[in-house]
Amino acid sequence: MIIENAPQWYVVHTHPHGEVKAAQHLNRQGFDVYLPRYLKRARHARRVRIAPAALFPRYLFVAIDISTQRWRSILSTIGVANLVRNGDHPVAIQPGIIDGLQRRVD
Repeated sequence: MIIENAPQWYVVHTHPHGEVKAAQHLNRQGFDVYLPRYLKRARHARRVRIAPAALFPRYLFVAIDISTQRWRSILSTIGVANLVRNGDHPVAIQPGIIDGLQRRVD
């Protein structure tokens, strides 16, 4: 059941390696952002480094109330390549998906 005037989650496609930068700029604009991450182990020249990496490279989630928020500003945000849309309208993801991700990742 979708409640009107409640924020729904949408998918933002970012520039390569731009997830963190896009999330920071979207937060500054007042959007609620979710960037699922995990600790990635990288090995280079006999050294092992553990650093956070995006669970979905080049993608993050943003909660938008389409009826009240100016969502088109997302398209011109630094680090954002596009918003996943169907034609001219953003496509909302099912409500339980983000809750499920947050329970598993966090």
